[in-house]
Amino acid sequence: MASFQENIDKSSVLNRKMIVELRFKPIPTFLDKKGKILSEMEGFIPNGFWSFGELAVKISDNNVENLVRTSLAVEINRFAYVSTKIDSIQKYVDDIDSMYKALVQVFPNIEIARIGCRIQGTYKTASRKFDDVVEKFKNHFPNDLFFDGYQLKDLRLEIRHGQGMYILGPVNANDSFLERNFNYEGRNNGVGIGLDTDNFLVETSLNELNSIEKIHDVVRASLSVEKSLVDNFGAL
Repeated sequence: MASFQENIDKSSVLNRKMIVELRFKPIPTFLDKKGKILSEMEGFIPNGFWSFGELAVKISDNNVENLVRTSLAVEINRFAYVSTKIDSIQKYVDDIDSMYKALVQVFPNIEIARIGCRIQGTYKTASRKFDDVVEKFKNHFPNDLFFDGYQLKDLRLEIRHGQGMYILGPVNANDSFLERNFNYEGRNNGVGIGLDTDNFLVETSLNELNSIEKIHDVVRASLSVEKSLVDNFGAL
């Protein structure tokens, strides 16, 4: 079993979501195996609510949209596990490992074409006022980017690279970032820094993805980005 340590201090987390997505070549037998998929997967979300779509099996921990905290979906060419209840990184990864094994049990000849891991979160900053966080965030950039006479109200940094992206910026109470990504009762509406990072691997002739280890590689990449940005910008 792979070992995953907590990458950041949990006390710094206001809200956090992790998503692991596997994309694979369409499976012709999917429609015939929806019942078997459900029987293999339903134990991962105890007392969950499940549904069959024409091309998907979905399970969630609640049947009310704004109360859902954990969900998984298996589609004809895609698997996704989403959770905003991250008790520990190790537990989340162990669950992914078990889900992958269950997926292979149902579809032994699955061919993974892409592995992605996305982490979205909001994190505490030293400053508790949104305007102060914006001003300190602004100070990380050259002054030439900002024009006199225009009041800066918000700021986002977006970086795209060969194997993913990250977006970083101040988050206000009831920010649209919170509304979009943490639309459930009981979220933390505190001011802080918001992060969205998505890292991935794609299949090539030299890079075969059908292994748990490859999933771990992508998860570690996203955790590394999260740690680096939270460590560097949590002091705002």
